[in-house]
Amino acid sequence: MKTSNYFYDENSVRYQLVKTNPGYIVYNWLFVPGGPGVDSSYFLTLIKELDVPGNFWLIDLPANGSNLTDQINADYDFDTWGDCLLSSIQKFQNPIYVGHSFGGMFPLLFVQLEQLLKGLILLNSAPSLWLEEAAKCAKENNIPLLAEPLAEFEKNPNLETFKTALLACAPYYFPESSLEMGKRLLEQMTINYLATAWWLKKAHEINFSAKWIPQKVPTLILGSSHDFVTPYSLFEKDIRFQRANIVMNKIQNAGHFPWLEKMAIVKESFKTLVKQVAAGNNIAGVLDV
Repeated sequence: MKTSNYFYDENSVRYQLVKTNPGYIVYNWLFVPGGPGVDSSYFLTLIKELDVPGNFWLIDLPANGSNLTDQINADYDFDTWGDCLLSSIQKFQNPIYVGHSFGGMFPLLFVQLEQLLKGLILLNSAPSLWLEEAAKCAKENNIPLLAEPLAEFEKNPNLETFKTALLACAPYYFPESSLEMGKRLLEQMTINYLATAWWLKKAHEINFSAKWIPQKVPTLILGSSHDFVTPYSLFEKDIRFQRANIVMNKIQNAGHFPWLEKMAIVKESFKTLVKQVAAGNNIAGVLDV
C-alpha cells in the first residue's frame, strides 16, 4: 500500500524512502528512531548529508511518532514490536540497520538478526539498563538529577508529565554549546509518549541487557563524550562487545545527537562501516576522535 511517499506493510509498519545514492552494491539503510515513540523524521538532517551508497529508509513501527493509522488503536500492544521489527528487516536485501538510542537497544534482544543483517550501526545507545550510569554522569557534571520528573511521568504518564521530563533531559542530551538548539529540537519532535512509558516499564521488567552480541556482522558503535543519557561508558565496560567485528567510536564534544555537532565525523564513521561490509573483513579497534 502506498500513501503519498509512505509505504505500510501488513503490520502497519511505516516505511519512507528518503533518498538513493548510487553504488556498485545497493545497501538498504534502515533508520530506527529512539525514544521509543519519536518520529523517525529527526534523522532527515543526518540522512541528507550521508554520501555512502544505497537506499535510505525511515522506519516507524506501529504507533511510533506520527504513525497512527486507522488500524492502530490507542491501547496498542507495544510488545508486538519485536515481531514487527524482524518482519520489516526481512523485507530488504543487504540491510544495514541504523538504530539510535532505543532504536539501538531494541535489536540487541533478537539473536535472529545475526542471520539477517549485512551491517549494524548503534548510535548513542546502551547494552544494558542506563539510568544508573546516567545519574552517575549527572553527578560528575553537576547536572540536575532526573529522578523526580521521571518518577512523576512513570506514575502518571500523560503529555504534560512527559514534556516536563523530556525538557529536564536536555542537559543530558546536549553539551552547553548546543543546548538551546537542542531544546528547540526536542520541542519540535512528534512523540508518542505511550511508547516511552511502555519501554521504561518493560526495560526494568526484563532487566534489559543485550541478548545478541554481533558475532560476525560488521558493527559500528558510535557514542559521544557529552551524551549523559546513554553514556558511552556502558559499552566501554561491557567486554562482550570487545570483538574483531565491532568498531567502537567515541566522538568528543558531542551529545546524544552527535551529527548536530560533529557531522563530518559521523559521515566518516558510516564510510568506515561500508568499507568493512564491502570487504567482508573484520576491523578491530577503538576510535577516539
